[in-house]
Amino acid sequence: MEIKLIPAHIHFIKWFIRIRWFAVIILVASNLIIKHFFHLSIQETQVYILTIILFILNVLHTVILRRITQKESSKVIVKIKQEIHFQIITDLIVLTLILHFSGGIENPVVLFYFFHMIIASSIFSTLESYLYVAYALILVSLLALLECFSIIPHYHLDGFVPEGLYKNVLYVLGTGFVFTCTSIILVSLSHMIIYRSIKSEETYVKSNQELENKDKLKNEYVLRVTHDIKGHVAAILSCIDVIRTKIAGPLNEVQEEFANRAYERTELLTSFVKNLLNLTRKRLKHDSEFEEFSFKDLLNKVITPVRILAGDKSIDFNIYIDNTIHNVTGNPLALEELYSNLLLNAVKYTPPDGHIALTVRDQHDTIFTEISDSGIGIPKEELSKVFDEFYRGTNVPKDIKAGSGLGLSIVKQIIDNHKGSIWVSSELGVWTKFSFTLPKNPAVIV
Repeated sequence: MEIKLIPAHIHFIKWFIRIRWFAVIILVASNLIIKHFFHLSIQETQVYILTIILFILNVLHTVILRRITQKESSKVIVKIKQEIHFQIITDLIVLTLILHFSGGIENPVVLFYFFHMIIASSIFSTLESYLYVAYALILVSLLALLECFSIIPHYHLDGFVPEGLYKNVLYVLGTGFVFTCTSIILVSLSHMIIYRSIKSEETYVKSNQELENKDKLKNEYVLRVTHDIKGHVAAILSCIDVIRTKIAGPLNEVQEEFANRAYERTELLTSFVKNLLNLTRKRLKHDSEFEEFSFKDLLNKVITPVRILAGDKSIDFNIYIDNTIHNVTGNPLALEELYSNLLLNAVKYTPPDGHIALTVRDQHDTIFTEISDSGIGIPKEELSKVFDEFYRGTNVPKDIKAGSGLGLSIVKQIIDNHKGSIWVSSELGVWTKFSFTLPKNPAVIV
């Protein structure tokens, strides 16, 4: 199995370099602690020399990695893999020499070989990983056998392990067998885990893509059906309007009442279909059309009709807008719909002689808006549902015309498309407050 190198591995390599700096510090500290506190005999000078070599190699690795990543080339991945090979090979050689001067295979630091095997198995193919296992085994075996048969000197850790353990052939072979089995099992398990992780990720991506495709098909279907319904409803509304306005002839009182009821219901249905069509179009259109425009002009355009409707119900409408807000970037039509929906809802659900307030503040790179009213409020247990499609409050009085339940869902989608956030708070029967933030330029936010 080939493990492909991706950009995230560059961060992994940097982390590996940072670990090596830590290893240099540990080597220096260990030397001092072993000598002054445990009084064990190690070849202090040689270990310090190897520490300096490790330090120089790490500087070299840092420089090489920086040069590779600064160059834009199709061979960057290959060069990074070559650098990782260089790092692991040199690390294992230095580790073997450090072991030689600090007790050989009697030193538990021999387990550090496994660390490099795991790294290799997480980056390279199965063959390359097992080649590193073989490479580590050759280094450990050579060290153990050369010391065992006195071809090279053995530097015993006095007081740490029994004298002459390195000369015990049975101990050397047994330790080598366990080391070999552990290395093979470790690499096999590592590859199995990585393979399953990759498969799980591929399955997740595939399932997510299928869900997106199905959602797109559903939205396209709803768009077509809703568009057709809109045409028929418009024709029905037009016919009923002819009847109720008595253009087609006079009506008695009962006929006029039923004609008006039919017109009102059809008008609500037209509004519902229009909102559903609008919401579906927004879902299908991923690329928002942003442009620079005057935010104050947009608010004034929205506020004018709201002020008239509020006046008809004797509702006090307070407005505060920061003078520092000028031009912003966004979709002006969508933002106009956003403010209209929220303000018209405030007027709709606020009883006569109540009050609503619009507050717009400049917050550096964002605009904070708060729309509050003294209306019917929202039940506490329903606050989390207000932005759901087709949501209707259970406490809405019967004398208030039913809405489509799509207005707040559209509001939430507009804010999400502009990379903003919205939240709501309310006290049942007393007040409701919608607060939201909008970036002045959503295009620059990643």
